[in-house]
Amino acid sequence: MKKILVLLLAAILLLTMAACGAKEKEEEDSGEGSINPWKEAESAEKAADGAGVGYFMVPENGTETSGGPIDILRFQYMKGIAEADGAIGTADLTIRKGLKQDSEDVSGDYTAYPYAWTQEVDGWEVYCLGNEDGKMMKAIWLSDNFSYSIVIRGQGDLAESYGVDADAVAALVSGIQ
Repeated sequence: MKKILVLLLAAILLLTMAACGAKEKEEEDSGEGSINPWKEAESAEKAADGAGVGYFMVPENGTETSGGPIDILRFQYMKGIAEADGAIGTADLTIRKGLKQDSEDVSGDYTAYPYAWTQEVDGWEVYCLGNEDGKMMKAIWLSDNFSYSIVIRGQGDLAESYGVDADAVAALVSGIQ
């Protein structure tokens, strides 16, 4: 009788552990419940696939803008958002594409900027924000199904004042899908 009870308890313990492992795997795959839901990707296409946003296109490395050349260094994703990180000139550059129903602003940047304006690029109305008039540090725009964002941060002392002009905004937005 004791052997049967021990075997029964062992079976229950194994089933409980298996169920917990399956739940952890499901949470890991979805990005939910984890401290850092971002997963690295080898390319924009893989980031789009992982995020579930269809496709993701960013400007090619070396594309010249008035803010300097673009250099995309890595891609990552989480459920509903694909991201490309790199530089524009010497400033940090983050580009995101997300599902529109998740949020209209997928940038993750909640800074209160003193300047805001709109700029039309390729038929899109791009909402620009910055700490100086005409110097974009954050841009967001919407399509029928997706939200897009660009965030630019200068290095060191320029972190809060660096921004790019209307020509650089146009070059960036034109290269993103």
